[in-house]
Amino acid sequence: MCTHGRTTPFVARDWREIEQFLDESVGSTPGFGHLTDIVRSVIASGRSEALAGCTSMHDILVVPRPVPEPPYGVVVVRAPSSLRRAPRAGNVVIEEQSVTGHDDIVERPAAEAVPLFWRFMIEKFGIAPA
Repeated sequence: MCTHGRTTPFVARDWREIEQFLDESVGSTPGFGHLTDIVRSVIASGRSEALAGCTSMHDILVVPRPVPEPPYGVVVVRAPSSLRRAPRAGNVVIEEQSVTGHDDIVERPAAEAVPLFWRFMIEKFGIAPA
């Protein structure tokens, strides 16, 4: 079968573990604060049980719960150190990698990261903050 989706199992991590990982690995490194802001917004939103997350280096990958079987689409929040589509300085890149290959990629100022993230969650997964 030809697919553009992820073909390996998604291994979800608790959102507080992701927050701790980011705090320990990038801490106050300039350009990474919006990643932690997004994770904290998921925790505060009351929707952490509806969204599954994990990290790839420093990128954040998100799928809806229940975690889908491969192949599946994923939303990726790119870190400044991302090896793929890293944002320009001061920006955030959020990308939907769809099963169909019709990906959606948006780059905006990092100050817009949290609202942009929730826009993707609503549009791609139908999940809004509570």
